[in-house]
Amino acid sequence: MPLPLLAELQRRRVIRALVGYGIAAFAVLQIIEPIMHGLHWPEAVLSYVVVALAVGFPIVVSLAWIFDVRAGRIERTPSAVPAASPRGPRGAFLAAVLVGIGLLAAAPGLGWYLLWRVRDRPAPQAARAPSVAVLPFANLGGDKENEFFSDGITEELIDALANLKDIRVVARTSAFAYKGKNVNVRQIGEELNVATVLEGSVRRQGNQLRVVAQLIGTSDGYHLWSKTYDRELKNVFAVEDELAHAIVQALMPRLVPAATLVPQATTSTEAHDLYLKGRFFWNLRTKEGLTKAAALFEQAVALDPAYALAHSGLADCYVLFPNYGWEHASEFLSKARMHALEAVRLDESLAEGHTSLANVAINDFDWTTAEREFKRGIQLGPGYATAHHWYATYLLCVGRLAEAQAEIERARQLDPTSRIIASWGGILFYVNRQYDRAIEGLLKTLELDPDLAQPRIFLALSYLRAGRLAEAQAALPKATSAPDPFLTVRIEVLGASGDQPAARRLLSDLDRSLGAAQNLRATKANAHLSAIAHLSMGDKDGAFRWLERGVDERDFSVPAMMKFNPDLDPLRSDPRYHKLLKRMNLE
Repeated sequence: MPLPLLAELQRRRVIRALVGYGIAAFAVLQIIEPIMHGLHWPEAVLSYVVVALAVGFPIVVSLAWIFDVRAGRIERTPSAVPAASPRGPRGAFLAAVLVGIGLLAAAPGLGWYLLWRVRDRPAPQAARAPSVAVLPFANLGGDKENEFFSDGITEELIDALANLKDIRVVARTSAFAYKGKNVNVRQIGEELNVATVLEGSVRRQGNQLRVVAQLIGTSDGYHLWSKTYDRELKNVFAVEDELAHAIVQALMPRLVPAATLVPQATTSTEAHDLYLKGRFFWNLRTKEGLTKAAALFEQAVALDPAYALAHSGLADCYVLFPNYGWEHASEFLSKARMHALEAVRLDESLAEGHTSLANVAINDFDWTTAEREFKRGIQLGPGYATAHHWYATYLLCVGRLAEAQAEIERARQLDPTSRIIASWGGILFYVNRQYDRAIEGLLKTLELDPDLAQPRIFLALSYLRAGRLAEAQAALPKATSAPDPFLTVRIEVLGASGDQPAARRLLSDLDRSLGAAQNLRATKANAHLSAIAHLSMGDKDGAFRWLERGVDERDFSVPAMMKFNPDLDPLRSDPRYHKLLKRMNLE
């Protein structure tokens, strides 16, 4: 009788050959992928390699059955018993069995590649859709002044292309995350989900300007288009317009209409430079950055009072000032309103102007105007991520949470590396009581900027609401200076951990700061977070004191959190809660 099949496979060392081949095949796949990416080979090459390796399994089984290596020589393996008929049914059956074993051995690898790997790959539709990431143009002049100019050229190209509905353009924040980094275009394409990358350089010497731009496909790294522009600086807007048209034509033939993509916003080159520098500092979102930005926008307006973009920039500075520690919110909001209205009066087609005006209206509790202006701004600039972000906060205020989440997701898609937008995405999960998703999103935000206070505060709150006290404690850094931006959350965490005396001491310190201050901003405290700190200690009256002060002084955290934040649930049956909603025109 013949030996059992398994014993015969072991005797002929077929299993050992299969294991060795499997290890070798795995090693080949690990090596071939980085080689493909480095040489920009098409994805199909990997498919061919996988199929070839899979076909090799039955071949290896058959060869291992027939041959063996003895004393360094390849010899035919002798049969354990004489074969009755080498060419008869036994031989055909044996061949089928060996091929079957090889195919079974190859099946897990093929299944992983054809099913799981393909399933996890990004949908090809987005890649096929016309899409571009405009990377920061390199400043070849070496002068810091020209750095602002080259960044401004990049930003205006982004804005111009984003105004086209048929092309998807990565927002400024995400594109500028790659500034100064030597990252492969294929990696950029995967991370930003774009089909093309535009990169280039700017050299400015006196009144002479040279802009070099090249469009590269992210799938293979090949140049799709390249051009050099030599112009006098006074024609910078014409250069931007020409460049924007050329890029769009390379991406989508016959798409570009006759209309100008980059209108000449000012006749003053100096005012334009000041505006570009101002936006650079505004995007830093710090107190110092906003101060510098406002001064630069003021200078631009002084040079050209009809410069609508500069007025919009000033409005955006003034409306954010109270959020970054300035006092006298009403004074700043009055200035923000004036400049936003002037921007829209000067250029009704300016998306930034309408968005600025909408954000001022939110702080005025004028929800009708806010929605009208947000919709107009998004209609004019569908690729303007800030408009979608701020519209999401409006929707949260008025009680349309599902729409707010959809809008913040749209903003995130337009600007996937924006830490502010990512933070608000996590906050919206928090107020919707989806604490696990909030934690996930806020942790990703902190990967973008570990020093950002807002996501860390809501991360600690999310851990607390999810019953993960130790992680809530670990999320908060140690208090190193006053004022402590995490004071209100520390009160809650201390109370939840059972240290009531320490929590009450901190709560008393918080209330003393409110009593001693002439206005809320002087306390450096957030009205909503201070209110929920009181609620965590069972003090409704204290919570309402902070909320009322927040409404008086236009603290945006109050209308943003009133309708959905679970922390305010204990107040919702109190008549004072509804009185506050009416004061903010939310009921």
